[in-house]
Amino acid sequence: MGGAAVTPPSTNKPPSVTVTTIHEDGTISYPAPQVISSNLTLQAPLSRRGRGPGLVLVLDHYAQIQPNEKYLDPPPLKKWAEEGFAIVQLLVPGKVEDGGEFPLQKALDVLKGCEGCEFEKGVGLISYVSRTPYYVEEAASQSPDIKALISYGGRNFITYSPAMTSLPPQLIHAAGAEVPRRQSVSTVPDSAAPAPQGVVKTYRYEDAKRDTNWVLPSDENYHGRSAHIAHSRSLEFLKPLLNGPYFDLEAVWEEHLHYEFDGRSVPKTMATMVDQPYVNHIPTLTGGVGQKKLTAFYTHHFIFSNPPDTVLTMVSRTLGTSRVIDEMIYSFTHTSEVPWLLPGIPPSGLKIELPFTSIVEMRGDRLCHEHISWDQATALKQLGLLPEWVTWPYPVEGVEAGKKVEIKLPVYGTETVRKLIDEGCIESNELMENKWRVVG
Repeated sequence: MGGAAVTPPSTNKPPSVTVTTIHEDGTISYPAPQVISSNLTLQAPLSRRGRGPGLVLVLDHYAQIQPNEKYLDPPPLKKWAEEGFAIVQLLVPGKVEDGGEFPLQKALDVLKGCEGCEFEKGVGLISYVSRTPYYVEEAASQSPDIKALISYGGRNFITYSPAMTSLPPQLIHAAGAEVPRRQSVSTVPDSAAPAPQGVVKTYRYEDAKRDTNWVLPSDENYHGRSAHIAHSRSLEFLKPLLNGPYFDLEAVWEEHLHYEFDGRSVPKTMATMVDQPYVNHIPTLTGGVGQKKLTAFYTHHFIFSNPPDTVLTMVSRTLGTSRVIDEMIYSFTHTSEVPWLLPGIPPSGLKIELPFTSIVEMRGDRLCHEHISWDQATALKQLGLLPEWVTWPYPVEGVEAGKKVEIKLPVYGTETVRKLIDEGCIESNELMENKWRVVG
């Protein structure tokens, strides 16, 4: 999918884009973007479902919309298609042959002709233009097909049309610290009538640079953390207004776990993930960034390296718009080397039980990020690799210089698992009674 060529349509008619195809071996083929004109590009949904509501993405014609190999974050066209939307990307100002500076109606007609677009659910519009032109605001605000507006320009959409009494709900992403200044508005004809209002929600990202394309991964002002948070908020805003796309995130996560631990299939595991996924086991920094490296990790260090009696026991699960957060107990007998969990440690034959936390982010009906964490000290404690007392290398007030001080490591072993599933089995705060000691 990532290397698919951009294919122009054979006619001027809005193309019927090839839909997602799932093959017998579990691999998946996804539709390529279709060039409608120099300023209009259609991308069918890149979810496994292959259909979803429509989105119009508005960007400056000079915006840096190409992929950036430095970041896994894809450009908006691909990212929103992976979320399960049918996308038309519209570069402004538009061309005369497309219908003028902002050919919104042509973009909507293209979506109507897209096989994977559920146009009847309504269409959302997202403006990535730092200062949205008036002609974009007017057309977007007045279109009966637009059910939601999102702007990364820091200012809400307005219209002075006397026919409009309210606007679609809006989500505004504002970059930079808020500073007092005069409100700048587009030049419009004088009107005594007040501008109609709609529901407007604004979020501010003070670490992102104002009046830039801070959300585009190839832009020099890209701010990944802010862009990631803003995207999550946009997704949560859009779904109820466009009636989806909704996916069974639990089922996707359980499918992924099945192919990792039971089915033990690398291709089928990777088929549950986006084109360029990312997995990080935080305590050991093992995993992989991107399809090639993650496939190699799963093949050589994970799927076939877990001991045969490995069990994942769920303790709790929290579901978000695009996330599944699990508390788990990971248990196994250490009969083989487990390089992702205990790198460089030979098999001990011991039974190991660890509290795990996984934060799994989905993009559409596939995984894009996994952040897995546990207390590595608890694992090492169960293996007998941590001493009970260790030398303290720093001065201690009240202790004569040259004296040796030892501290008792504040670490538990299997007690952490027992406390996780039975809060009353062990008294809390006992480690707080630990004292350091002078030994010589």
